[in-house]
Amino acid sequence: MSQFLIIFGTMLDLEIIKKKFKSGDIFFIADFTELGSYEAVRKSLQRLTTEDEIGRIAKGIYFLPKKHERFGIVYPHAEQIAEAIAKRDKARIIPTGITALNKLGLSTQMPLKVVYLTDGSARQIEVGNQTIQFKKTNPKNLSIDHRLSNLIIQALKAIGEKNVSEEQIEKIQKIINDSQERELIYKNLFNAPVWMRKFIVTK
Repeated sequence: MSQFLIIFGTMLDLEIIKKKFKSGDIFFIADFTELGSYEAVRKSLQRLTTEDEIGRIAKGIYFLPKKHERFGIVYPHAEQIAEAIAKRDKARIIPTGITALNKLGLSTQMPLKVVYLTDGSARQIEVGNQTIQFKKTNPKNLSIDHRLSNLIIQALKAIGEKNVSEEQIEKIQKIINDSQERELIYKNLFNAPVWMRKFIVTK
């Protein structure tokens, strides 16, 4: 079947998608609305999905398949999906809970529910057996524009003041000391809750 589609005056084929995105990239209906109406683009992408030319993550969210010799199609991971949605919506996000702990190497647990704080829309997306949730939060919680600083704060919040161990503090301290932005992280942590500053900043 031809990869070239003309639906309701919209031209969209696999080659057009490949000119804008590379294998593994995530894209949305809105990325192609210059070719026609939202509905026309949706139908074109739906057809390409049916033909296994592209993959569908969730409603309105697609990706250009990346294939591995042994494992077949490699699907985008939760963080990649969340960051793509945040970029599209011009929203800020911060990973929380187990996700933050995992990113810092403080946990090997892979969460089935990945939660992000955001100043964008609250929503929940089902991706296979995993859930990505965006929780609307106070802009103050997103005031620190530094990924590692935010990860440290959210990881400590997930552990809790009464449960944080000396080993965890040492690991976090090493992460900070190994960073080229050590001074910036310490500066940002002065905006964290007092108990976190007690464990980290005053060490």
